[in-house]
Parts: sequence; C-alpha cells; structure tokens
Amino acid sequence: MRGGAEESTAGEAAPVTFTCYRITPGEEGIPEEGMNTYSVVVLLPDGDVKHQVVWARAPEDIGDAIRVPPGSRVIMTEMKSALVWDSEAMEEEEQAVEAAPAP
Repeated sequence: MRGGAEESTAGEAAPVTFTCYRITPGEEGIPEEGMNTYSVVVLLPDGDVKHQVVWARAPEDIGDAIRVPPGSRVIMTEMKSALVWDSEAMEEEEQAVEAAPAP
C-alpha cells in the first residue's frame, strides 16, 4: 500500500524500538513567545506522504505559508511537546535538517 502501513507476510511481527529527539526551531533552540508547534502531514495526489514540523502562532498562519499541489490533503496536529519518537536513528546533520522549521 503506497503512503500507508506496509504488511509483512514473511515471519512474525516484531516490536518497534523508538529513539526520542527534542526538536527545536532556529539556532537559539527556543521558539518565539506565542509560537505553537504543529505536525503537518501532506498526502500528495500520487500517493506520496510528506511530513514537517512547523512553528506558527496559529493554524491559519500555516495555511497561508505552505503550498501543495491541487488534489493534496493536508492534516495538521498541534503538538503539546517538542519531543518526537522515531524508529530509525538519524545522523546529527540529518536530524538538524529534518527538524528545521519551514522558511
């Protein structure tokens, strides 16, 4: 299944091990006062999925800032914590790029 969970038919299912990361915007590591953290998932028309963590004062600000192809679906969740758990370990440089706020 594209853009969703994949089922494995070989062997038994195994538990998932997560690594926790603290995401921080900018070099200072502290968001501006009044900023909220949002998890934004974009389901593209071709079935691909894109995800980004974004900082904004309100959800409407994100809607004005992002651009997606016609036919895309955008799902946004306000995050109450700056912690993210990932099942794959990331390199230091890759972590900084992945967790960087949208321009």
